[in-house]
Amino acid sequence: MKQPYILYDSQVFDMQKFGGISRYFCEIIPRMNISFDISVRYSDNIYLKDSKLCKYRRPIPQWIFNKYKYKLLQKNKQFSEHLLKSSSSYLLHATYYEPYFLDWIGNNPYVITVHDMIYERLPEFFSKEQRETIFEQKKKVITRADRIIAISQNTKQDIIELLHIAPEKIDVIYHGTNMQEPAHKTDATLPKNYILYVGTRYPYKNFDRFAKAFSLLSLKDKELYAICTGSPFSKDEKKLFETLNIQGRIINIQASDTMLYTLYNQAKAFVFPSLYEGFGIPILEAYACHCPAIISNASCFPEIASDAAAYFNPYSEAEMADTVANVIYDYTLRAELIHKGQEQLKLYSWEKAAQQTKEVYQKVINRKTI
Repeated sequence: MKQPYILYDSQVFDMQKFGGISRYFCEIIPRMNISFDISVRYSDNIYLKDSKLCKYRRPIPQWIFNKYKYKLLQKNKQFSEHLLKSSSSYLLHATYYEPYFLDWIGNNPYVITVHDMIYERLPEFFSKEQRETIFEQKKKVITRADRIIAISQNTKQDIIELLHIAPEKIDVIYHGTNMQEPAHKTDATLPKNYILYVGTRYPYKNFDRFAKAFSLLSLKDKELYAICTGSPFSKDEKKLFETLNIQGRIINIQASDTMLYTLYNQAKAFVFPSLYEGFGIPILEAYACHCPAIISNASCFPEIASDAAAYFNPYSEAEMADTVANVIYDYTLRAELIHKGQEQLKLYSWEKAAQQTKEVYQKVINRKTI
């Protein structure tokens, strides 16, 4: 069976210092045993740095990268164009939706992974400029792709419904997680009782309702805290906390992977209030850390978590608070969810994702060589 040469462009590595999509590529690429190239010369992406996947990546001091970032990333794009034009035969796996590569790819096929359809499903959370740019770019790249990878059945259905793509052109490949107990745990002084929120706080993540739900819980339990990972709280968020009288009870921690394990493991529960996600890797992380998952009943969540989570209506702060209380104060239910999470986690792995991605590549190559 012919083994394809796979080219990955620099798009997502130029966009993200860290983030789910760049991590996804750095997880699957080394597990596929393929001939590949990544068209990156300069990057501050931490996963690319740690993986040592990119033979062209030039380590430079962070201050120099920051000062000349625009010029350096332009060089990456030029390098991508050079490889797209000069390589005789390859399969491109584009890492994001900018359609620049369509001018250079010639007759070579390409695959695109669609991580979500948030812009299309929840346009009210984005500016007109963002919507118009992303909408058109995604539509152009997705509709012309030789094959499409969706990261959940829910995402596949969104692609079919919104872009009218033939179902047989789309392969569903679930994510995995590397989260595991570290050899040396991080020493940290944490509250005895807390619930955990993980990740960014974009509007569709529904963080404001989470804060309001926590304020309802805090009225009845003066010992309960909320820990939130990610960027420091904004002025507006701090003002919200003051209005809800929960300042000092809701804590921000910028956590390493080692610290994140501890946060999950010691939490009374992980709460995921998003209105929409393409997959929801934090659910798997919670499972891996023996932490019960309490999540919204929206988008792909019931598909990914099945019966290994407690669910709430993400538009109801009262229901969110009640569901959290039902889990964290019921030790039998909490233990049951932890056990079910361990079983559900067995369905997902980066090894499986890598093997299925390699099979997608082979489908494209076989069709092109028939």
